[in-house]
Amino acid sequence: MYKTVVFDLGAVLLHWQPVDLVATMLPQHAPTPEAAQQLCERIFQGLHPGSTWAEFDRGRVEPDDLAVQLAAQTGVDADDLLDFIHAIPDHLHTKLDTAALLPRLQARGHRLVYLSNMPTPYSERLLQEREFFHYFDDGIFSGLVGLVKPEHAIYAKAESEFGLTPEHTVFVDDNAHNVQTARARGWQAIQFLDAAQCERDLQALGWLEPAHG
Repeated sequence: MYKTVVFDLGAVLLHWQPVDLVATMLPQHAPTPEAAQQLCERIFQGLHPGSTWAEFDRGRVEPDDLAVQLAAQTGVDADDLLDFIHAIPDHLHTKLDTAALLPRLQARGHRLVYLSNMPTPYSERLLQEREFFHYFDDGIFSGLVGLVKPEHAIYAKAESEFGLTPEHTVFVDDNAHNVQTARARGWQAIQFLDAAQCERDLQALGWLEPAHG
């Protein structure tokens, strides 16, 4: 029986700082930290299921349509928003400290899979460019299956596709709602704060040994 670690990607293995992105990429609309925070909230709406951006993650909205819808919600020009949408993958850099955990988990014999809310235009590019994916046996991107976290259906799909059993599964995600759904399904789950905390929690669960050297 495989013991499987299921990783989220954004803010866990990929840097994801949306307020900073808004401030950097839409400076004319976010001249202060407070304005950047407010615009970020209008664009991403907490990534809650049913929000415009979550439907992009789900694969139901294409970038051009997303930009038009967000323009109506934010007052930002659609062309500026489309540039913002297309540029995001450039800023999703690998979190090297988290990525360093992957070979150690693999060396323990654990299977690694990902479960990520990610639209197809981003996932296709990231799969080609981010080296850490070679540690993963498989994974699910929301845009390819039409489901998003924290909906139970995407967890059920992962259970079915990967043969997951709760007692042999640990889930790592930064989002509290996503972690709550995993725990409601009986999975062990870690809410990610940073790589050091994640490492300690994996050790406490007996899934990882302390690093040597």
